[in-house]
Amino acid sequence: MNILIVEDEYLLALELVEKLLDMDSNIRIAGQTQSVASTVEWLQQNECDLIFLDIHLSDGSSFAIFDKVKVKSPVIFTTAYDQYAIRAFQVNSIGYLLKPIDDKDLRQALNKYKETRSNFATGLDNLLDYLDKTSLPQKKYLSRIMLNLGKTQIPVNIEDVAYFMAEGRYLFAMTKSGKKYFYENTLYKLEEILDNREFFRLNRRYIINFNSIVSFTPYSKNRIKVKLFPEPGEEIIVSSEKIKEFKQWLER
Repeated sequence: MNILIVEDEYLLALELVEKLLDMDSNIRIAGQTQSVASTVEWLQQNECDLIFLDIHLSDGSSFAIFDKVKVKSPVIFTTAYDQYAIRAFQVNSIGYLLKPIDDKDLRQALNKYKETRSNFATGLDNLLDYLDKTSLPQKKYLSRIMLNLGKTQIPVNIEDVAYFMAEGRYLFAMTKSGKKYFYENTLYKLEEILDNREFFRLNRRYIINFNSIVSFTPYSKNRIKVKLFPEPGEEIIVSSEKIKEFKQWLER
């Protein structure tokens, strides 16, 4: 059984690989990718029997993969939080695993795949259609955060944050009033709890509030430069992989 693992968190991917190899001696890891772009490229050149697919990747939602390449293999999704997506998985013949991945759940997902593999492809189409049409009215997004200025903690309403920016290993929040604070979190985790109608991850370093956008202009072929307020002091570029998703987000 050849398996592709799509996961942008290195330690989580490593843990999943070890669990799979321990559970079934017939499993071979055919490939590992960390982003929408690298997964599309891999699938264009390779085939596998099964895919473990993280929903939230470094360059966007993994559902974008299905718009760019035909996925022939059954898929078992992994997710950290989304109760509505989990509900969708339960009414389709597509497996899911809730992070952190439990050994028992992983074994059950593998067994389900082996028993019903022919049903996965149909279930995947139904699942994607379900997720595309279903809103998440009961989803509770982050509304307030505690920011740090030295040893002092300051409560801030999330709508008062213009953007979040990663600088090396550290994350900062820039408020609409132009104040910069240290925030003990990661962009990856923030994506999971911010309202994606108001916030968008432009690239590996920035998550922006819609209201912080002043303008945007073509930067080079297939890229866009975004002007924000307050000024971040550097050019903010939307990568080519994100442009389509960015424009769709602007028109919501």
